[in-house]
Amino acid sequence: MQIKRIDDSFLNEIFAISKEQFKNESYSISQLKDCLNSKNYICFGVFIDMVLTSYVIALNTLNDVNILSIATKKEYQNQGLATILIEKIKKYAVDNKKTVSLEVKSKNLNAFNLYTKLKFKVISKRLNYYKDNDTALIMFYNLQQ
Repeated sequence: MQIKRIDDSFLNEIFAISKEQFKNESYSISQLKDCLNSKNYICFGVFIDMVLTSYVIALNTLNDVNILSIATKKEYQNQGLATILIEKIKKYAVDNKKTVSLEVKSKNLNAFNLYTKLKFKVISKRLNYYKDNDTALIMFYNLQQ
């Protein structure tokens, strides 16, 4: 297994994973390309046998690293790959004295439980935020833990 920075040379693979996981709520291919080409974003991938199996895209701001998208191919789920990527982002944030934040749908219990296990706390809610009227939970990782 390898964890490394990814760029737009992996655009098609990232888009395929995103569509598989998020269906109609996936970022568009042009949005993903913009993220992968911008210095304001941090993008890591997990590779197993040279295959991209999981990715994370985070917006790197002055004081915060905001995880925008994280997904794992269905056949590689429940192997801790998302945890590895989140820990990589958390280490980057600690090393650069930044916070870590993310947003998750309240109905996405698998993701919510993972973030809670990794010590993220809900700090805010956006009611009826999504097209399906689900609530967005804004979560924050306290680096002092």
